[in-house]
Amino acid sequence: MSDHLLSQDEIDALLKGASASPEEADGNEPESLAELYQRVLVRLAPLLPSLAGKALRNPSAEGRWSSWGEVRRQVSSPLVARCDFTGVIQGVQVSLVDGAMRAVLPALAPAEEPVSFLNKLSLALVTALEQELGVSLGPHSSAFQELDLNKPESVPIRDDEACVVLQLRLRGDAGDLVWFEVLPGDVAKEMAARAGMATAETAAAAQAPPAAVNQQQPATAPGAVPVTPAQFAPLRPHATVPQPANIGLILDVPLQVTVELGRRRMLIREVLELGKGSLIELDKLAGEPVDVFVNGKLIAKGEVVVIDENFGVKVTSIVSPAERVQNLQ
Repeated sequence: MSDHLLSQDEIDALLKGASASPEEADGNEPESLAELYQRVLVRLAPLLPSLAGKALRNPSAEGRWSSWGEVRRQVSSPLVARCDFTGVIQGVQVSLVDGAMRAVLPALAPAEEPVSFLNKLSLALVTALEQELGVSLGPHSSAFQELDLNKPESVPIRDDEACVVLQLRLRGDAGDLVWFEVLPGDVAKEMAARAGMATAETAAAAQAPPAAVNQQQPATAPGAVPVTPAQFAPLRPHATVPQPANIGLILDVPLQVTVELGRRRMLIREVLELGKGSLIELDKLAGEPVDVFVNGKLIAKGEVVVIDENFGVKVTSIVSPAERVQNLQ
């Protein structure tokens, strides 16, 4: 295979896989798993800008029966990661990034070194998969590395073993990020069954009617004085910040926190005249709160403090959404 990106014909050949054994490759597992991984990618959407440094959107997943031998013949110099499931589902899932795709990873995800980005993406994907299935997979993942798939010991799957090959795609400004998840037939069938159970449970919970409360009005005795219940203003609950259901996926993502003491516009002549001992007067007054930025976005203000031998910032106020909009104008 040449070093260009996989053509559509090559992708179709990889997904079709003519050598899958007929006794296994006759179910609708590819369609079920494609729907499952589509939902998984949607769960990952809030995480992608922080991981990649650029927007990756419009997730899609396609699945076909194939065989491991066909997969090996269709990829060239791939990066391979293996995830062993030891929980409710037991087996292996193999992640493949074709060698040609590796060449465009720096443009698609400039915020991370390519292998580091793929490792974090793979870990987040498995976590989202567990959440979508509602079960623990007990995953043990290996880091992405270049493997010789012609060696039988590299991946514990027989060449003639039927597999479900899932093509996952995320679209970015610099191109599409495409990679493959390969599941042996027995793992694919078990995972598809679990996905069906999870979907059925979710649908049943959504359709269940709320429990009716039978309230009977007490009988009024003859000649009794009518009594009107006291009306109280509803208590105002403490304001809470809702947490997204998938917030756990991004808790370990590093963010760049910057504190800005002040700014100053200078002419080129003034910059060239700077030397050792020069003083630059900033636009902040002494004692005025400093700005705290996270990934370049103003999120708080505070005052400079000294912690042991280091400078720090004591947050005095959090920037409101309205103030953030004003800062963008």
